[in-house]
Amino acid sequence: MSEQKKHSQNKRPVKSHRDGVLETAIWRHETENGPVFNTERTRSYQDKEGKWRKTHSIPERDLLKAAKLDERAYESIQLMRQKEREKYIQRQKQEAQPTPGHEHSRTP
Repeated sequence: MSEQKKHSQNKRPVKSHRDGVLETAIWRHETENGPVFNTERTRSYQDKEGKWRKTHSIPERDLLKAAKLDERAYESIQLMRQKEREKYIQRQKQEAQPTPGHEHSRTP
């Protein structure tokens, strides 16, 4: 098994939204250009032996529910991106402030 697959199996989604047997999970991946968010939509079902399984197949009757979950996931990602921007701006402000004892003073 590759290191990337091992690493991704240990991770959990940063957020998920459910409606009955449907779920949309949001995954965050760090890149050199900042975070990238991906979603995964699944539907839970019981097989013939009664074991719970997951599939990516969504029947027609569940399409509207799935679309609403996708919309909620989109909104969640936008909120996470906004928080990232706010943190970045705060860091920029802190870095721009001189540290105590290192202020440059002018003599007239």
